Amino acid sequence: MDCQKHLFNLQDDIHYLNYASRGPLSKVVEAAGVEAIKTTTSQIQFLTPDHFFEPAWEVRGLFDTLINALDPERIAIIPSVSYGMAIVARNLANKKGLAAGQTILLVGEEFPSDVYA
Repeated sequence: MDCQKHLFNLQDDIHYLNYASRGPLSKVVEAAGVEAIKTTTSQIQFLTPDHFFEPAWEVRGLFDTLINALDPERIAIIPSVSYGMAIVARNLANKKGLAAGQTILLVGEEFPSDVYA
């Protein structure tokens, strides 16, 4: 892979290594975020529920296509992994074939959001 540093607003003497929790946004993503903030603050009087829900449905559809899920309604957009894992954990008791006392296997040194739930 060729160096992608030019796509980010990083100083020349900074070398970013991914640590999975936070990272720099690309210039394109940064510009989209700034534009979204401008739209939702300076144009707030024109916002409708569609401005909130439609982009989410578009993202669901794109991700559905990416993973070949065949049903974008099965794609959830949640605020964090820990929130999603808590929902999964709370609903395990309702899953047929699962019972209290069974063993759950986790990958060694898994990210805490998966473990704590």
